[in-house]
Parts: sequence; C-alpha cells; structure tokens
Amino acid sequence: MKNIARKSAALLVAVGLVTAGVITTPAHSAATCSTPSGVETVAGKLTNGAAYVMKVPAKFGGTFFFWNHGFRPSFPYPGYTPPAGVEEVTPYSQNRGADVTCQMLRAGFAVASFDRVTTGLHGWNTDDGVAMLKELVDLAKAKYKTTKHVVVYGSSGGAPVVNKFMEKYPGVADSAGLMAGLTNINANIQSACNLFYLLSIFADPTIKGCAAFGGKGVAGHIAALQELGKAAAVLTAWSQNLGAPGLEYPAALKGSGIPQRSALLLTGLLVGVPTKSAHMDGISTSAVIPEQSINATVAILENMGEALGTGTFAGQALAEVVGAGFYDNTKTDFSALLSEADAGRFNLGLSGDDAINAMLGVLALSPRIKGDAAVMAKSAAFDALTYSSTKPTILLSNEADRLVFAGNSQLYVDNARAAYEARLATWQAKYDAARTSSAKEALIPSKPRWNTLALYALTPETYTKFTAAGLPDLAGAPAVSGVGHQSFTEKQMMTWVRMLATAADTGRVPTWTGAASQLAKVPNMNTDEFYQPSLLKYNK
Repeated sequence: MKNIARKSAALLVAVGLVTAGVITTPAHSAATCSTPSGVETVAGKLTNGAAYVMKVPAKFGGTFFFWNHGFRPSFPYPGYTPPAGVEEVTPYSQNRGADVTCQMLRAGFAVASFDRVTTGLHGWNTDDGVAMLKELVDLAKAKYKTTKHVVVYGSSGGAPVVNKFMEKYPGVADSAGLMAGLTNINANIQSACNLFYLLSIFADPTIKGCAAFGGKGVAGHIAALQELGKAAAVLTAWSQNLGAPGLEYPAALKGSGIPQRSALLLTGLLVGVPTKSAHMDGISTSAVIPEQSINATVAILENMGEALGTGTFAGQALAEVVGAGFYDNTKTDFSALLSEADAGRFNLGLSGDDAINAMLGVLALSPRIKGDAAVMAKSAAFDALTYSSTKPTILLSNEADRLVFAGNSQLYVDNARAAYEARLATWQAKYDAARTSSAKEALIPSKPRWNTLALYALTPETYTKFTAAGLPDLAGAPAVSGVGHQSFTEKQMMTWVRMLATAADTGRVPTWTGAASQLAKVPNMNTDEFYQPSLLKYNK
C-alpha cells in the first residue's frame, strides 16, 4: 500500500480528486434548435419576479413538460456564481454536457422551466417553488389551449418541489418524474454531517462540521466554507499518500498500526458513500492494486470531496431555514451502520477484525454533538411527504450517485408502496363490507393501483483503467453510465421522458414487462425487476 501511495500521489492531486461539489449542475446554455416547422419561445416573469421560459413546437402533440432544477447555493464561491435567469429548460446531463431540449421539441413535446429563486435566495424554498410551478402551469395552459397532458418532473433538490406539488394539486399534473431526486432531505444531510464528524475523530479534531452551520447570509456562508476547507485539507493529504501513514487521531489509536486508509474506508462505509466512482469500479485490480478493498477505497476518496461540498452548502442552507443546531448524533450507533457484508468484503482494506473493532470502539466512546431539540423538530418536519399522490411517478437514478445516493429512489418506492398498501387495505375493507354484487361492482373502478416505477442506470461491470505502472488512471474518461450526479446519456433521459408522456396519457406507469422491453434497448439500464440499490444509512 505504501508503494501505491508513493507512486500515485502526484496523479491523484493532478486530476483534482478533492473537489467541492454541490447538489446542482454547472450553468450552461440551453440548447438551441428548431423543428422543421419551428419553435415558439415565450419568456417572462412570474409574479415574484423569477424568470420563466416556455418552448412550444409547431407540431405540438399536447403533452407539456415542466422542469424543476436542483438545489443551488445562494452565494458565490470560487468556480461558482449563483444563476441569474433560467439555467435549465429540460433535463441536463453532466456526462454529456447537454440537455434534451431539441429531442423533446422534435418529439412534439412542449417544455417549460423557471428560475426557482425567492427573496434573492436559491436554497431550500420548496413551498415557494410549488407556488411558482403552479403559476407557470396555469400560464402555459391558458396560452396553449391544446394542452392535453401535464408532466411535472425535476432533478435532485427539485424533486421535493415535484412531490409536494403532486400532493397539493392532485388534479393538475398527469404524471411526475424524479431524476436523481431527493426523497428525504434530512437523511441526506445527516450523511454529510456524519461525514464531517467522522473526519473530526480520525483526522482533524478542529473540524466542527454541521455544528458550525446556521449563520445568516454571507457570514454564515463563509463559516461553512471554512469547515469545508478543513475537510478538504484532510482529503488532499489522503490523496497525496492514499492514507498509508498510521492514524494520528484519536489518541487511543495512535501507534496502533491502523493506517489512515482504513479509517477513510470505514468512514465512507458508515456514511454510505458509493464504493464505485467515476474511475473506480470497486472490482478491478492491478499489480499495485492487488485487492478490491483498495479499488473501493480510492472510489470513496474520489466521491467524498463532492459529498462534503454537498453537505456544506445544502446543510448551511437548511440551517438558514430551520436554525442552527439541526444536527445531532448523540443517539447514532455507528457500529450498527457497518453491515456484516461490508465488514467481510472490505475486511483487508479495514485492516482486519481487530482494527474494525478498535475504530468502532473509539467512535462509541467519542464525545458527540448535541443539537437543539426545537430546531431538530423543524428539520425533521422539513418537506415531509404523505405519499398521497396516485398519479404515475417514474424515477431515474444512477447506481453510484455520489451526491444524492441511489437509496433515495428505493426509499421513495418503499414509502409509496406502504401508502399504496394502506389505501388498498381501506378499499378492500369497503369491498368486503359491501352487501350486494352491484355494490361490489361499483367499487371496482376505485380500486387503488400501484403507480410507481424506479429506473436505474448501471455502471459497466468493470471500467477502471490502469497506467503502464499499474496505477489507476483517474485522468481518463469516466464510466459511460451509472456514476455521477444527474449524469445520464441522452438515450437514457429520452427513454424516461417518453415513459412519462405515455404514463400521462394512460394514467399508469408501464408494467415491468413493458418497461423492461424498452430498457433492454438502452445501454446500461437496469432490466432486473428486483434490483435494489444500497439503502440510505440515515433514514428516520
């Protein structure tokens, strides 16, 4: 391992392994295209001053799509400027650097979007976003009276807007789409906050992480950035030697012989950071990467910087809404978060059972962070869903999303299934209580229908490339599918879009047999009905 660290140090730093990402996509120019008969573009302002754009092809088929972009930080930082106006009109793919506006217009779909900014802030403003979306839908339907179906869809932090819209206005939209969508904001931010905490235990005790979040405006933003800087310094150090030196923190583990890399791997596993990354498939080995744990460790390191960036900006934005003190880990049992399967699969990378027990034992005895009870209650209730929508909902996620973990989709499916089964049980009780056959027949049209479908873009089985020296090539092209946030091929996105359009027309998601036949034609899409991604670690 020391040999790996020594030879790969320069490479890891050169490719910018440690970066600060957010639950967002980079600003880009919307695609410009025209169908053979042209496209009408309408731009304007909503009542609160936010910009909107509508694009309608001359051969409009009647299905209107309304896009909701993801979370955006409200304040600038190096490499990022808050958006001014509509950034995304349709789904945008980071791995291709393009959206699907042209494809959707050529298919006869109308598209619209808006800049979800209120009072100058781009953070967690779901309720305002719902009101803005409703206004935009009303404007579009009033202007384009041939609209037959409405589809509301969104990505990442835009998913809560879509979900709450469907619950508040159940009769407005005909289908809903969630792309790399957040299901539980608190669970995701808890992951990032615990990531900060674990780094403070194993690497830098000065890190306060989410306990330092909550200041208002620019001052709060700067304080959060300072915490990110401390964490980034840790990751930079690990990237330079791949965590080969022994642990220096905490004192109880100094001199134990446990390398920092084992704490890095354990941290990622406890938080739920994917063990696949843009360049590391978690499997491939080489002469200097002799076992799978090392591949997964590098994957976690490649993913962790952007996960920390997400936690910083999203966590600070949440704290600005609910107040400081939303984070609490006094009741977190970290040992319970390491599954037996992971402890076995990654045993060598974790330095064996004794090292695992030593690290978990230290965590059990480490001082915890206590939150503010009132603030925690506000946070727990933040953007809560009832899963009352019965309209067709189709989700699209990457297997190894480093920011919005794929477990968000599974959590949505599980909660939607529970709500559906409750509705079905109520209906069944009414049906069983009906005294006549005519009464029973009258109830049949109202029988609840399962109307949720989750799609997953998967990675190739292997894709890690190695240099002639046997080192991971982290400067090459990323995996063609299944990794990154809001990163899908155009074919994957358009398959999802067409399914949403069909669902809006029929009132139901496709059967799995029907979906699988379509997905089989799209490279790297999941065709296994029973595929399940890794579940979220922190779901209450």
